Amino acid sequence: MTLTNRNAMRKSDLREANQRLLLNIIRQHPVSRADIVRITGFSASSVTFVVNRMIKQGLLSESRSAGPAQVGRRPLLLRLQPGSLLAAGVEIARSEARVAIADVNGVILKQRTVPWHPDHHIFLVRVRETIRGLVATLASGRLLGVGVSLAGTIDRTAGHVVAAENLGWLDVDAGSILSHGSAEPFYFENDAKSRALAERWFCPPGAKQLDNFVFVALRPGLGTGVISDGRLLHGAFGAASEFGHTSLYPDGRRCVCGGIGCWEEYAAQRSLERLYCEKRRAAHQPQSDPAGTDVDEIIRLARNGSPLALDVLREIATYLGMGFLNLNAAFDPEAIVVGDYLASAWDLMKDWVWETMRARTAQQHLSHLRIIPSIHGNDSALKGALALVLSDFFTEYAPPAAKSTPRKTAHSRRSH
Repeated sequence: MTLTNRNAMRKSDLREANQRLLLNIIRQHPVSRADIVRITGFSASSVTFVVNRMIKQGLLSESRSAGPAQVGRRPLLLRLQPGSLLAAGVEIARSEARVAIADVNGVILKQRTVPWHPDHHIFLVRVRETIRGLVATLASGRLLGVGVSLAGTIDRTAGHVVAAENLGWLDVDAGSILSHGSAEPFYFENDAKSRALAERWFCPPGAKQLDNFVFVALRPGLGTGVISDGRLLHGAFGAASEFGHTSLYPDGRRCVCGGIGCWEEYAAQRSLERLYCEKRRAAHQPQSDPAGTDVDEIIRLARNGSPLALDVLREIATYLGMGFLNLNAAFDPEAIVVGDYLASAWDLMKDWVWETMRARTAQQHLSHLRIIPSIHGNDSALKGALALVLSDFFTEYAPPAAKSTPRKTAHSRRSH
């Protein structure tokens, strides 16, 4: 390859990166060409060239803003054309799989559900056919890729499930089954990590993006996804931040992973349901449903004042608080984002969680920490699958880092 050809490729790559950067800025909120020049520092001629090309490609539209102009005419604002770029997302869970097509803002346009089947190959083939059916309805060239959120330890480059004990899967080539015969790129990620990505990527308009936080998923096991300095933490082999399988009690319960005393066995959804059944039997209370009581019913009972249900939530809150202290000590996050049953029952449980944490550590170690429910509710894993595609396509703009202000001495952790 000649030097000229290499330079041409580099210019092409640069144009592509600049286009994706501008698209991401416009994706987040409508802006004018002058705004883009100010935000990026690009020359006005460069911005005009890239913007005009994207308008011709049907990616952008340009129209006057609706609000009153401060001086002269209202500015022309650039917006992404609805449906110009799309992503497919797949959430694989124990009860079912959900397949969706969404726009770049995560607005779901089409969705299908695939019932669970105990044979993983039959199940995954059905999911694959559902993906193909939805993709076939789209205009050519609009789909950016397919993101897949999977539980357990996975090889995210290939979608190979090493171990997903809560699904009953070991050594399952999910990625190769799902992507077989497809031209679209596929992206795979662990469930909790993808849900953390969703919280960052689909941030509400005007809200500050979280750069350092931990997402805690609690259905049916317990998984954690860590965003550190704006990036997902994967570790050397992709299995970093599996805090659900850190030991809370050295002589505790045997976990489905084979470990002993794992945090998951004390704070996950299935642990809450098991504890409720145990306490009900101990109290000799009748059980109308021989299969047990699910978490939604337990929370409903607690809201209606059931002493037993409230007692269970309080005990689980203690285990949650102990685990959150470990997360805070390990990552020093600005926030811990909670999903699933804890998000829906946070108003009931938050005081008990904080009570546990404050009783076990100095207040200065908690002074900067927030614990907040997920903004995406039951859609967080599906939104995370979509975010896998979009975060790969779009280029984020990173302004020059401001000089950090040292924290007060009182907040620094001392060696022990």
